[in-house]
Amino acid sequence: MADLILECARRDASARLPSSEQFLQVAARLAPANITPRPAGIIEAENLRGAIVNPSEEGVRVVPEGVLLGGIIGEAGAWWEIGSEPPDGTYVLVRYSPTRVELLTDVLASRPLWYAHDDERLVVSTSQRAIVALLGDFRLERSAVSWMLATGSLGPEVSWDARVRRLPPDSRLSLDRDAWRATIEVRPPRFEPVDRTESEHLALLREALSWCCGELDISTDRWLLPLSGGVDSRTILAFMVKAGRSPKCVTWTTRESLRNPLSDAFIARRLARKFRVEHDYELLDGGETTISAALQLFIEANEGCTDEFAGYVDGCAVWRDLFAAGTSGIIRGDEPLGAIRRAVSFDVARIQEGGLLLTDYPEDHVVRHLGLTEQEWPERLRPQPGEQVEQYLDRLEQTGWGPGLVAPLNALKGRYLEVVNPLSSRRIVDLVRTFPDALRGYGRAFSTIADKETWPIPHARYSSTPDVSDYLADQAIVADVVTELTSAAVERVLSEEAATTLLVALATPSHGRATVHDRVVAALKAIRVVLPSRMANRLTPPYTGPDDPVSAMEVAFRATLASRTVSLLLDDARVLEQVDA
Repeated sequence: MADLILECARRDASARLPSSEQFLQVAARLAPANITPRPAGIIEAENLRGAIVNPSEEGVRVVPEGVLLGGIIGEAGAWWEIGSEPPDGTYVLVRYSPTRVELLTDVLASRPLWYAHDDERLVVSTSQRAIVALLGDFRLERSAVSWMLATGSLGPEVSWDARVRRLPPDSRLSLDRDAWRATIEVRPPRFEPVDRTESEHLALLREALSWCCGELDISTDRWLLPLSGGVDSRTILAFMVKAGRSPKCVTWTTRESLRNPLSDAFIARRLARKFRVEHDYELLDGGETTISAALQLFIEANEGCTDEFAGYVDGCAVWRDLFAAGTSGIIRGDEPLGAIRRAVSFDVARIQEGGLLLTDYPEDHVVRHLGLTEQEWPERLRPQPGEQVEQYLDRLEQTGWGPGLVAPLNALKGRYLEVVNPLSSRRIVDLVRTFPDALRGYGRAFSTIADKETWPIPHARYSSTPDVSDYLADQAIVADVVTELTSAAVERVLSEEAATTLLVALATPSHGRATVHDRVVAALKAIRVVLPSRMANRLTPPYTGPDDPVSAMEVAFRATLASRTVSLLLDDARVLEQVDA
């Protein structure tokens, strides 16, 4: 989806709104450096102004009372009316009247919506960078550094700027423009199993899948389905074809994966042939962009929200080429059914779903000796009275892991193309929450349905994207990390002593951690989605948390991301100085 930038000023505020030219300047800075974006659109209303960056023909809805970016499933309805129920789909939505402004996220917050609210203005955007630019200065949130180094993400709620907040999943921020008071209403997820037979549960899920894949408000001529060898994308493919819609499919891969019969790339081609749909490959290796340049573009487009660089080592050339070819968007498949691993405790569930705290690391781990600010786990994501570990784990899967780890990558893709995810529709999410734990566990319900539709094609056992160890061992990345850790800029996120400590840890010889036991456990985890839950529980050891969570190189890479992101945000804060008021 495109990016939204918007500011609403209090009627009696002393400061005036930024001009259209200033909004266009911010919009130009957000567009990826490797494309020529479509002209930005300007939004105008009473004491309100904004811009839409790189808008496409599909996935962007603009009316005088609001803006909706993303994909709708079924009828859109009067989505712009204040107080009305939002439509089903994956999107961000902002609507406004002379007396009220409302910000809404979809049921899983499939893309971040950030905001800053003070006594004079409400600044809203799908981009942290845009908000910092409009605020005109940058104030580092120290815990953001801790989250990045501990988890490789910003966690479920934190932003880089201390004044900027992220709207939670399935929530509505309502601003009373007369009283200038903002309130947030969050619909809490409720996992309440309904007494049905397993066949009845599965029949309802099949019905919901048919509706969601058949009622996507898109043109399959201009949208692509990224096809892997896993459960999610094959489920979408099967049910779209059943609905009479044959999507074009693409798989990003390395050349090596093309030769592996158990890789995503190899299995995806078999699936495409079975359903008789167009299929192509996009190569992630061998591009013309250096890995150092690719890393910088990744930081700019991802805004330092995650360290998941593996799929973007080509310098986002895949997304550049799809944009240049006139592709409107992609159909994602992150299913919300439940975690594919079981946890032995509430703390382990938190760790598994992206909530690794500094205090979860061993005392002698380097990350414990960098003087980082302690993180705080949000109250809304803590165990509730009467909640079982299985339910807690799946709640975090939907409302912690998704917004913290999946949504930022959707935002990165959204700089180029629109994104929609039929498996994250409210209808499916609400239905999944009525399933018993055994049917949610290990993705059993989805895999049972997908296997029946795609038999005898197996699930892929190997990813087709580069492994983390591949790019972290690249000499250019090592040089970038060392250069950053010895620069003056790094002192904004780490003390000189901490940077030295990390450099010393990097220079200490280390040994590979993989053992036969690790490989056996990994193999069992790879196949358990097709096992009955009872057998999976017995054969696969439950997840107890990482013994040695990340290497010193991974921590150093994350520190590099943090340092360069802060430098970028400081530059963003000065962008409007270049435009005459």
